[in-house]
Amino acid sequence: MNNSDPEHIDPNNIQSGPIRNDSLPPELLERIRAVYDVIGKYISNSLEQFEIGFMRDTSPEDEVIIWSSIAAAWLDYHEKYLGDELLSDEEEKKLIGTLVAISTGVENVTVLPVPPDVGKKLLDCYDGLSME
Repeated sequence: MNNSDPEHIDPNNIQSGPIRNDSLPPELLERIRAVYDVIGKYISNSLEQFEIGFMRDTSPEDEVIIWSSIAAAWLDYHEKYLGDELLSDEEEKKLIGTLVAISTGVENVTVLPVPPDVGKKLLDCYDGLSME
């Protein structure tokens, strides 16, 4: 396995970490809610569960930046390639999953849960964020 291939993790072995932040600043909570408003429908968490995930993070500010980038790339993909149309919920979940993988450094489009051409477009949208 090379560095761009995702490591297989058994979902049954994943455990939540401890809550490291008793609360988050209001402006960070606003940004979290903004991300959730865009892609929350396609992740399996409620807004409260999504917020708690940031409270578990050692650097919630950095994690919000990553999720903001995922949401921005998702919006960009829909604007550039889908005419702002939505796909089925299942397909949208695959797009979000792909963007999450890309945010962790996966660049090999053949290992992503979408066709390679879609993976390339999503990678371009995510990478393009830093150039705008």
